[in-house]
Amino acid sequence: MKTYFKMRNILLFFWCIISLNTLSSCNNVERRIFYIDTQNGDDSNNGLSSGQPFKSLEKAGKIELIAGDWLLLKAGQTFSGTLLLDSLLGNNDKPIVISTYGKGRAVINAHDSSALKISHSRFITVKNLECKGSGRLNGNTSNGFDFIDNTNLIVDSVEASGFLYSGIRIKGGRNIRVTNVFAHDNGFCGIHVTSDKTGNDESKDKSIRNVYIGYCVTDNNPGCPVITDNHSGNGILIGGVTSGTIEYCESMRNGWDMPRKGNGPVGIWAYQSDSITIQHCYAHHNATSPEGKDGGGFDFDGGVTNSVMQYNLSSFNEGPGYGIFQYADALEWCNNVVRYNISFHDGIKNGQCGILMWCDPAAIPMKDFYAYNNTVVNKYGYGVNFLPGNYDNFVFENNIFLVTEPTREFTGGVFTGASFDRNLYWNTYHDQNGIAQPTVRLDANAIVANPLLSIPEDDSFESLNPQTINTISFFKLNAGSPAINTGNKIAGSGRNDYWGNLIIETDNRNIGAHEEK
Repeated sequence: MKTYFKMRNILLFFWCIISLNTLSSCNNVERRIFYIDTQNGDDSNNGLSSGQPFKSLEKAGKIELIAGDWLLLKAGQTFSGTLLLDSLLGNNDKPIVISTYGKGRAVINAHDSSALKISHSRFITVKNLECKGSGRLNGNTSNGFDFIDNTNLIVDSVEASGFLYSGIRIKGGRNIRVTNVFAHDNGFCGIHVTSDKTGNDESKDKSIRNVYIGYCVTDNNPGCPVITDNHSGNGILIGGVTSGTIEYCESMRNGWDMPRKGNGPVGIWAYQSDSITIQHCYAHHNATSPEGKDGGGFDFDGGVTNSVMQYNLSSFNEGPGYGIFQYADALEWCNNVVRYNISFHDGIKNGQCGILMWCDPAAIPMKDFYAYNNTVVNKYGYGVNFLPGNYDNFVFENNIFLVTEPTREFTGGVFTGASFDRNLYWNTYHDQNGIAQPTVRLDANAIVANPLLSIPEDDSFESLNPQTINTISFFKLNAGSPAINTGNKIAGSGRNDYWGNLIIETDNRNIGAHEEK
């Protein structure tokens, strides 16, 4: 990966020089490249060559950039302050690009403010930059990369750390693509997409359209010390989005310093959104405050509709692997699917399970949820757990619920309105100690048998990342497993299992996330 970025930066530099020379000889107005060099520049220069660069971010923010312009900061240098850009109008053929030139990345040290803020603009590309703040506990008061009401925005290969709120905040807009981001050591969130509405309007809005977040890492975003009435310390959080995808992302070690006792953070999650897909992601070792709730891997929260979680791995989180939640005042929560995922030893502190349901008694009742072909291995309590609430047409089918410690049941809580059909249940502790298997509740077609899974040791995931989680040998069904070809047929259930094996619609299904025969 480092070699790839190195070659790309070299090619980018030569492409810029060639483009500048070519365009200068024909029509310099159509594309201009501005260079910023804090060590060798001068704001009295014209900035149009690396030999005559501008010096300051303040000067860069005053350039009247037009469609096709590039604004490049000298790689290897640290620029102090904030780059403010507003009402930039690129177009599909000529986006406005904010990036670096030379070898490596330029760094914007924002100290107590934002590093780069772009508002009310369109067709903007930001890439190959690093921004730093003074720290969530050391005086910073803002977000790192702050994007407000932009359309056709691309953010690629950037790093953000040391900000009170989010490493990257995207507020409002549409057609947004965020890739190859490393957001760490921020307060509220690593990557946050939220509505541009305020107050009650924000909580009812789903106007951000077409969001893609891929190949990003959010690590050690512990919590925001000034937010005392709500959650903080999230990895990736999107709200108010219609049509969004989060894939091949990793979120870990977030949330442990949230300063409140109530509802808490999650590794990767969505709320008040429609048509969201979260897939091929890895959420692990996420946490919450000592007396806080949540701290799980993944979550479809209040107001989520018509959305899917699939092919994800969750492990060692203080909260549940997969949260299915609805809070008071949220919009309707309905028609969501969790399939072909794995949860391994989640719910260390909250939920004590792989999949947890919660619906606030004052909320619109949740309905139409389908969880099938998931594999849950848990040593803290249940395979699936229900907190009190209203659950209408919640269906659990073809799942493996394997628990490894003494427990009374595989399914916890009260789940009137939910049904279970043809799941496989097993308790390895009871089996090894000659104790009768725990009670299976309300699953007339249950299989109570050892699934013959390959179970890892607790420390076997240290080298995993989102590109390798779907190649692991663990959690596959070994020969002779009672889960092979004994599941229900499920129409329209996706093309592949967790490992990418093709699913044949006419075949009997395996139980669990592994479909290969």
